[in-house]
Amino acid sequence: MLLQLPEAVMFLIWLIVATILVALIMYLAVYLVDSKMRASDRKWMILLVAFIAVLIIPVIVGALDQVLQAIGDLLAGIRDAIDGGGQNFLIRLSPIIAFLLLLVIVRWLISDSWEKSLWISLITYFILFLFYCILPELYNFIASGILNLF
Repeated sequence: MLLQLPEAVMFLIWLIVATILVALIMYLAVYLVDSKMRASDRKWMILLVAFIAVLIIPVIVGALDQVLQAIGDLLAGIRDAIDGGGQNFLIRLSPIIAFLLLLVIVRWLISDSWEKSLWISLITYFILFLFYCILPELYNFIASGILNLF
């Protein structure tokens, strides 16, 4: 029955589920890296960063993917014209850019130092990718659900 809902409703359900999961991950990361007090004080900021990480960062990285894909294909095509050995490695920068965006957002909204922000972002990113292994629908929502809505 749940899978028969309209696409916009499913999008909202996955958005809420993904935001809550990422917020819990970030709360745990802030609790472990910084302190229980910081995690409690910044709970609304953690929820905001989780929402940004689930909705806005994938859109930015998806748009950047298109640009990197075009540039990388152009460069690979030039190499193919020379000796047939061109590959597009530029597109592999996308997860790094997503992590750096998360790092900057965590630094601005949650933590005071770059060191703590780095560890919070790393723990969040690592556990999020573990969740992608367990629940691949979460990744599929982030990768394609946002673009299908527009």
